[in-house]
Order: sequence, then structure tokens, then C-alpha cells
Amino acid sequence: MKKYITYFLICTYLFSFSEVRQILKMPNLIEHYISHKIIDNGTSVFSFVKMHYLDEHGVDGDYHQDMKLPFKTHDVSVNVFSFVFPPKKIEFNFEHKPLDIDEQKIFAYSENFFPSVFQKIWQPPKI
Repeated sequence: MKKYITYFLICTYLFSFSEVRQILKMPNLIEHYISHKIIDNGTSVFSFVKMHYLDEHGVDGDYHQDMKLPFKTHDVSVNVFSFVFPPKKIEFNFEHKPLDIDEQKIFAYSENFFPSVFQKIWQPPKI
């Protein structure tokens, strides 16, 4: 039973948020191919796909049927599900708490610190 629920949830997710739902338009593709095959018996599957997906087809008599084919148009759908649970009890505390500031420590950068390793690099060569 868990397996079927998992499949159902995965299918629900994929068909609602992605272009996988275009697969549901496959019967339109087959029906449109058959109508082209009836008009021109020499139409192959590859020529049909080339004509509708690769070539610039333009607007013709069956333009509306062409746009019902899978992956010809992009569906814009936004489904947002959010569950916000309000807190059970809201408390506000406005007590004044003094800041405990210890003595300030000032860290100054010492410009006089040069490791001897770096000083040896800039020495002139010794003969």
C-alpha cells in the first residue's frame, strides 16, 4: 500500500509542478499524426516531427491543433501550498535590562612588527 501511495504522490508532484504533464497530450499527437497520414499517405513519423517541431511551421488551417501537441506551448502554473501554524501563546516581555559593559579593550595594530623572514627578502645580495 505504501508503494502505491508513494507512486501517487510522486505523480501528483510531477504533473503539477513540471512539464511532465505534457505527456498527457500524447493522444493529441497521435490523432494529429493520423490526420496528416490520411491527407498525405507518404508522411512518416520523422517528417511529421520535423514539420511540427523543427521547421518554422507558421500559422495555417490546423494551427490550433498544432498548438495542442505536446511540448509546443509552456504551461505557466504556480501552486503554492503552505502550512503556517500560529503559536499557541504569544508573550511580550518589555523589561529593561542594563548592558553589562566591561572595560573596553582596544587592540591596536602594531606597524613595527615585521618577521625576520620577510626582512631577508628585501636585502640586497651579499657578495
